[in-house]
Amino acid sequence: MDESVSTAMLVVMETLTPAERVALVLHDVFGFPFGRIAEVLGGTPAASRKLASRARARVAAVKERPRASKAETERLLKAFKAAADAGDLAELVELLHPEVVYVADGGGKVTAARKPVQGAEPIALLAVRQIEIRRPDAFQIIEVNGQPALATYRGGELVWLDTVEVADGRITTLRRLANPEKFAHIGHI
Repeated sequence: MDESVSTAMLVVMETLTPAERVALVLHDVFGFPFGRIAEVLGGTPAASRKLASRARARVAAVKERPRASKAETERLLKAFKAAADAGDLAELVELLHPEVVYVADGGGKVTAARKPVQGAEPIALLAVRQIEIRRPDAFQIIEVNGQPALATYRGGELVWLDTVEVADGRITTLRRLANPEKFAHIGHI
């Protein structure tokens, strides 16, 4: 597939059932006929065609939004951090889109949500609890993949790195990288 597939699209792909993903990728990306896909999935060609069609419709329903400016992204990251530190659930919910998705990567090295979390209220509560548990003491805005990211530290050690997607002045996707092996190159403060 095109290397420029957005993170938003990857999040949408995660919401598909495994059978829908298999049917879509095998047919649309690799050109497998539905008869062969049916063999892989243990169903009929008609069922495989329906799975791919349903997956295609869900993927097509996602509209790529224009990327927010670096200044707006940075402003929202700082506001998110301040509200989480203050335990201000109402402010966090305001900063988050109602259908926001949170994806974490602890890599089995640190505790992190194993599945995407959806919704402003659950994510706001999660953000406050993580501050209470991990007790970070410093942060800085750094650039990751050409966009602002929030690096959060405890005792000079990086504990997690947040990147976001923004639309209409609210956070639509929050990605938290907490796997220390993946951000070892960033360093300490």
